[in-house]
Amino acid sequence: MNTLSYILLCMLVRKPCSGYELKQYLTLFWESHHSQIYTALGKLHEQGYVTVENDATHKQKKIYHLTETGKAIVAEWLVEENKAPSQRDEFLAKVYVIALMDHQQATELLQDRLQHYRKMVKKYEQKTEEYDAITDTIEKERNLGRYLILERRLIMCTAEVEWCVWAQSTIDQLNTN
Repeated sequence: MNTLSYILLCMLVRKPCSGYELKQYLTLFWESHHSQIYTALGKLHEQGYVTVENDATHKQKKIYHLTETGKAIVAEWLVEENKAPSQRDEFLAKVYVIALMDHQQATELLQDRLQHYRKMVKKYEQKTEEYDAITDTIEKERNLGRYLILERRLIMCTAEVEWCVWAQSTIDQLNTN
């Protein structure tokens, strides 16, 4: 079974979800396309790790539930050694050769990144505030993992904003010399 399948099962431990909801939650830490998610969910259903029911309000919408067999496979996967994290960032490849750009191009590159991460900071601040507003202890505990990831993403995005500001300052200083 591939990592995405395990991750989908993990997401369903918290609560039953539609494929769309799973995609939204996954964006916190995993990049995947809708087609990959639905293909994996289909295989998980065939293997008996999830059950599927049609949503009562939206006939097209399917809700996926984790089975006991699915919980057992998640428990086994949790004790496996983690793979090293991977990174692919086209922006960093461009930064690597920033000396080939003129000041305006370099500034635009950094400003685009800065604008993106400022939006992300606002988004994650809002999501962490939503968690803080949860008063039910059981619901708060059920959402703890998501909250921890949100806080990590917030810290990382804030650091990226700070780095962009620093990088722009460094470029500006070199440009004035």
